[in-house]
Amino acid sequence: MLPLLPLTPTTHIFLAVLALGATSALLLARELFRRRAARALLGVAYAIPAVGLALWDAGREPWAGLGVRLAWTALVVLAPASALLFVAALLFRGLTALGALRRALRRARPADRVRPADRVRPAAQAAPAPDGSRRALIQASLSFLPATAAAASLRGLAAAPNEPRVPLVRMRFRDLHPDLVGLKILQLSDLHLGVSKGVEHLEATLARVAPLAPDLIVLTGDVADDHGQLRAALDAVHRHRPRLGIFACLGNHEYLHDIRRTRPLYEQSPVPLLVDRGTTVAVGGARLYIAGADDPVVLGGEALRSALERSVARCGEGAPEDAFRLLLCHRPEGFPFAARRGFHLTLAGHTHGGQIGLFGRSALESIWPDEYLWGTYARGESRLYTTSGFGHWFPFRLGCPTEAPLLVLERA
Repeated sequence: MLPLLPLTPTTHIFLAVLALGATSALLLARELFRRRAARALLGVAYAIPAVGLALWDAGREPWAGLGVRLAWTALVVLAPASALLFVAALLFRGLTALGALRRALRRARPADRVRPADRVRPAAQAAPAPDGSRRALIQASLSFLPATAAAASLRGLAAAPNEPRVPLVRMRFRDLHPDLVGLKILQLSDLHLGVSKGVEHLEATLARVAPLAPDLIVLTGDVADDHGQLRAALDAVHRHRPRLGIFACLGNHEYLHDIRRTRPLYEQSPVPLLVDRGTTVAVGGARLYIAGADDPVVLGGEALRSALERSVARCGEGAPEDAFRLLLCHRPEGFPFAARRGFHLTLAGHTHGGQIGLFGRSALESIWPDEYLWGTYARGESRLYTTSGFGHWFPFRLGCPTEAPLLVLERA
């Protein structure tokens, strides 16, 4: 597991979560934590990330790696649970104050304004629940908020190691050449081998996909975070040898793990690496132009867009006018430039779908609607598929499973 943030900001987050949880426990009602078992459970919950941070700070392997895992696994569960515990605490205090106000107003009501129904209570009418029982009911109801958050987080952690699914993604184009109809492209992206998955997981998935007979396999970046597994992964893919070949482009992790080491591994392998260039493949009477964009390494802003625009422009140079143009671009932000340059289909990754999904789309889509986080997108006649990725460097998947999509070209 790789940490989401370095040690210092992670420690700050832990202290904030600890303060939020302690404040919420006091607000929500001390009654819930009067029992020794409840206090012990709360103490253990917050002690786990504290121990993890201490081991991480020691900086010695394997303890540092264990510390990262303990700290971030616990924080993924505690942070949303503590946040909703605070919300529950505020709701509880608000409902309690509202109840106290209503009782005060009832006691202050003049006797001559008391309704007859209030003076004489029918014998058959049940007496109101004691105030203590009402408080306990409210507490129990609101406790479901943090409990649900914790359960969802645990489910996301448990789902991360699952085998990647192989969804069939139909991409439809007008005027598609008859010889390209039914062409199948297997996309492998964001494998991050050496972190959460290994070459054996890749080989198992390739064996599952083999009966589907993909015509083309493409690697769209971030294949391995461990140099020792990169060459083995490229060799494993090459052994399947689809009829139209295998092609790869670079991702940001190839640069982050020293491009001076990763690029030679690609170039020494039998898998062609496309960087700012393309190649044409004959498919019957049709031509398929496959190009690979470079990764700008920078994380965002105008610099990212400018670098992608320049790279995509170079990829489009020399593309045959009558060819179906396919762009491999690790970052989906390159899609608008690809559409402008006449690429019919762009395949991207990088986002991991935000690793949280809802109804088959990224749950973060509403926050970043122009980031093309996961799924199929269109700009005019151009199409994009952003995969949620084969792997991840942080093991959490909630409603957004890992995948190795099989894309099928069809005529609209």
